[in-house]
Amino acid sequence: MNCRILFFLLSLSLLVTNNSFAQVKEFDMLELKYSQGLYRQVHKKARKLLDVPDHDYSMLPRYYYSITALQLAQNDRWFRRNQGVLKDAREFLFALNRTIDGRRLLLAHQEEMSALKNDLKQWASDTKVQGDTKKFDWIQNLLEEIFKDVPSIEKIEETPITKPVAKNISVSAQRALLVAASQKHLGTPYKWAGADPKGFDCSGF
Repeated sequence: MNCRILFFLLSLSLLVTNNSFAQVKEFDMLELKYSQGLYRQVHKKARKLLDVPDHDYSMLPRYYYSITALQLAQNDRWFRRNQGVLKDAREFLFALNRTIDGRRLLLAHQEEMSALKNDLKQWASDTKVQGDTKKFDWIQNLLEEIFKDVPSIEKIEETPITKPVAKNISVSAQRALLVAASQKHLGTPYKWAGADPKGFDCSGF
């Protein structure tokens, strides 16, 4: 493992405060654009944020830089040209599990990690069909090393988001209630740090 990355994470776990995951507009945009599949944009923006000293307290820019690297690597040309980036991404994500704040970040972004795991499994399957055993082994090792304890996307979807209103309410009923509540806010504008019907972001919702 790259000792610099491990030292970086250990240092953050000592220095970081309860404001580690405070809302920052730039970080919200990384999450929003990642959810839209704009991996190149997120990768470039995260790289720029890594050069801003004011954001050194947070692991989010490096987190998004790393997971977008794994998404972009599914393009053969990108994979061949960015082995150094992929190595750093792999080491960073592996090291996250070794610190409390790293595990907290992974838990907060569990759905992204589960979806990424699913994408990597599909990539491994496609690579195996193509007969590229070297790349297949690389992906498999990545899945076993970093994503072994990440739940599948199916399990995430089956987990209730809120506590049941009644003891015997089904997951389907909970989903229906959530959808019904969400539909009331269709058309509400995005507002950074907003938390009311006039405008809100993902956290405010």
